This record gives sequence, C-alpha cells and structure tokens, in this order.
Amino acid sequence: MIKKFFHYVCVLIFGILWSVILGAIFQQLFFWVYHINLLNPQTYQIFAAFWNSGGVLSGKDVVMLCSLLLYLPICFYGWYKLYHYKFMRLITVPLNKIANSGLNDYKAPDINIKNLKIEEKKTLEQVVQERLDAEKKKNQSTSAGSSDFRKKIIEQIEENKK
Repeated sequence: MIKKFFHYVCVLIFGILWSVILGAIFQQLFFWVYHINLLNPQTYQIFAAFWNSGGVLSGKDVVMLCSLLLYLPICFYGWYKLYHYKFMRLITVPLNKIANSGLNDYKAPDINIKNLKIEEKKTLEQVVQERLDAEKKKNQSTSAGSSDFRKKIIEQIEENKK
C-alpha cells in the first residue's frame, strides 16, 4: 500500500516536472521559430482577432497550430512512461555508474567456461589414499637418492685409497 502511494507521489512530482520542462522547451521553440511568446496573453488576443476577421491560414500557420496541439499528446505520453517507470532506477543507475567508473582500468579477462576443469568430488578415503601414495613416492625418491649417494661416496673413498 505504501509502495503504491510512493509510486503515485513520484509519478505526480516527476509528471509536473516533465510538463514544466516540456512547456519551457515548446516556449523556446516557438519563440525561436515563429517569434511568438506563448506565455503572453496578447499573443492569444492577436490570434483571436486574426481568426475573427476571417484570416486565412498559410502552410506555416498550419504547422504552428499542429505543433501547438502536439503539446498535450507528448505531455500525456511522458506521464504514461513515468507511470510505468521504476523510480529506484533514478537513484541506482547513476550510483552504479559512479561506482563502476574506475573498474574499466582493472577489468578481469573473460573466462571461457568450456576450458574450466571441473573436478569430481572425492570421498575421504580417496583423499587419504592419494596422500599416502604421495608420501610413499616421496620416501622412495629420498631413499633411492640416499642409497645412490652412499654408493658414490663409497666409490670415491675406494678410489682415494688406491
């Protein structure tokens, strides 16, 4: 219930803000293109006097009238989009971009899953047996190496005696 209320409040606030910004954009475009101030009431009096005196609309006037009438559909479309917008994105998207801005320098290389080795889970007995085998190999290599070393020493001693 509170979540929906928060959403409606956000839609109302951002919708009003959207309407004001869109109105300012339309105001500037009309002033720049047609040299008309939409906020001045005398402008509408001039339009009414022109229309009542039987003035004929030219092509430029029709385009101006159509663009003036487009304000409401564009405004309602913006409100519709705002209604379906997730407002937490307004907070999270900029924060995520700021937080991830330095990560491009330290980007990890891509990992190909096909090349990863997946080891089978071993039982306790298998782990113990592997360690025992490793110890046996280690002991055999040291004992074999020490017997060879003893033989060499004995041979050197015998050579030195001669």
